[in-house]
Amino acid sequence: MSYFEVLAINNKVPKIQLAITLVSVVYFSLAGVGLSALYGGMISLINTALVNRHINKQENDVTISAQMGVGMMIISLVMRMAMVVGLILIGKFILELSADALIISLVLGMCGFLMDKTLGK
Repeated sequence: MSYFEVLAINNKVPKIQLAITLVSVVYFSLAGVGLSALYGGMISLINTALVNRHINKQENDVTISAQMGVGMMIISLVMRMAMVVGLILIGKFILELSADALIISLVLGMCGFLMDKTLGK
């Protein structure tokens, strides 16, 4: 792998999202609910990976129509929302994690994702 390929991979890493997630995990660890914050941050990172996968899939397939692209976007959105809701419910009811730390870390991670996308362009 060349230097430029490594550099391109490093530019796709959600740096702001990771930093915000780590700060929220450290903060909530001081309150004793760091695992909940880590779980919420991981949900936001999984969501980011799915968004990037969807974008790459559409960019690589130049033969799809606009209607098919919209359909793929809707399917991706429904799939990601179901995954997020399902993982939150698992975290809250099965793993019995702190809902406050989980949700706040998730939301902060999503804000970091938006900052990465906005500032990265």
